[in-house]
Amino acid sequence: MKAPVLAWTTLSVNVIVILQGALVRATGSGAGCGRDWPRCQGEFLPLDHGLATWMEYSHRALSGLALVMGIWLLVKAVRLRHERPGFLPFAIVSAVFLLVEALIGAVTVLTGLTGDNVSVARGLLVAFHLLNSMLLVGALALTTAYAYPGHAWPPVWSGQTRLKVLIGAGLLGMMFLMFSGGISAMGNTMFPPESLQDGLSEDFSSQAHPLIRLRILHPFLGIGVGVYLWLSYAVTGWLKPAPQVRQLRNLLLAVYALQLLVGTVNLAMLGPIPLQLLHLGLAVAAFALWSVVGWLTLSTPLAGSFAPSAPFHAKEVQPS
Repeated sequence: MKAPVLAWTTLSVNVIVILQGALVRATGSGAGCGRDWPRCQGEFLPLDHGLATWMEYSHRALSGLALVMGIWLLVKAVRLRHERPGFLPFAIVSAVFLLVEALIGAVTVLTGLTGDNVSVARGLLVAFHLLNSMLLVGALALTTAYAYPGHAWPPVWSGQTRLKVLIGAGLLGMMFLMFSGGISAMGNTMFPPESLQDGLSEDFSSQAHPLIRLRILHPFLGIGVGVYLWLSYAVTGWLKPAPQVRQLRNLLLAVYALQLLVGTVNLAMLGPIPLQLLHLGLAVAAFALWSVVGWLTLSTPLAGSFAPSAPFHAKEVQPS
């Protein structure tokens, strides 16, 4: 399999794993395999168990496939380290995040932070899991970009202090937003409100569970990060008017605008599962785009011939 195809496949499998994990959480199937890991209900192939067990088991199986794909991608990057030197560093980072994903999943099961567990520890672990998943997606997106030939390595990042601060602050804001999204998801899953008014009342109640009181941060952070993205778009274009990344930045803004709309509808409709999955899918796309746009903006010379859209459309010019 050629490097770009392998990278795209690995990225796609991991996105499906993230969405599948959200489905397992939303349906309360996280305890479907009990506290056994890596086995499920004491078996390596649970045949005589219910739907919850099969949902959790399929999630574990696909996560295992994602780990195998990540190792395969790393091996491919090692083989192509001379032709595409930037491919290997991001493949290594992706593999590290994949291993962390597996460890978080194991800890979640072995410590019983599944099913009806409503502890703050579970909410924090879910939030860390989502954040790591997003960092993994960002790393895989950059791995995919560098799987194509024609990228200079190492990138030249000299100077650009204001641009680094601007892009770094945006990435940090996105990370806080994703972390709060994990807490909000757990709060809504474990303590579903009967109406929007009841939910808002609980959010501001001093007697409410911490997971309920913390979930209100997510929509405010979503709006704040959205405003920052729009402002940074203008400032970034002024500091470094690189036409090579303009299309990707436009796509990022469009995805995030749609994300805010879906998030608002999701909140108003009390989080039906299909909207939860759509909301998460757009969040994954936005984080991946921000990672690629930020990196390419900093590393692409103004007077170069490289086009950032090339990783997504260019044809192979070297054997893979």
